[in-house]
Amino acid sequence: MDKFGDFTILYIEDDEGIRAVNLRILKRMFKEVYEASDGKEGYEIYLRKHPDIILSDIKMPNMDGIELAKKIRERDKKTKIIISTAFSDEKYLLDAVELGLERYIVKPLTKRNLLPALKKAVSNIDKDSRLSFSENFYYNEYNELFYENDRVIDMTKKELALMRLLVKNRGMIVSYSTIEHEVWEDEYMSLNSLRTTIGFLRKKLPKNIIKNVSNMGYKLEIDT
Repeated sequence: MDKFGDFTILYIEDDEGIRAVNLRILKRMFKEVYEASDGKEGYEIYLRKHPDIILSDIKMPNMDGIELAKKIRERDKKTKIIISTAFSDEKYLLDAVELGLERYIVKPLTKRNLLPALKKAVSNIDKDSRLSFSENFYYNEYNELFYENDRVIDMTKKELALMRLLVKNRGMIVSYSTIEHEVWEDEYMSLNSLRTTIGFLRKKLPKNIIKNVSNMGYKLEIDT
């Protein structure tokens, strides 16, 4: 339950009374909750806010939930979409499978049917955002932190900035000048200070993933 507080959700429901009740619940759970009364408005909010999860009714004016999901999937395969409806319909179920939706829920929304769907969505966001360095060490691309055995690795501001830069350019050489500009910013960076930072990082990381390319820079080598 605590994990919900790290994510944002867009709730789309045309029934104002139902929307108000469920919004009160969602706002206690999520970091940010956006609301819309139909698919067209929901799509506009999706484009502006890029929510992590979308919870949408199917039968709505202007654009229904399946049409909305199809429109989103044309440009985005990652956002987690949960569809709710008052009726169980085989056609909608087939659409839900084809569109890679997290869950198809028959109304009314209750703890029993909504919580498992939300937990699955959050769990899949976590899995999708992991970049594994080794069996127990990974980088979470969502919150940009590094983990070992699911515990955050303690890094200084410069170490974290350098690792994020190397991850972003993984497999490529990151030049000394780029590191100075992106990590040291307005400070002068000596090669000794860079080597010291790299040395401390190597003690915290799996072996041999940061490679020095003589007279050029560093690169991160991991199997992705």
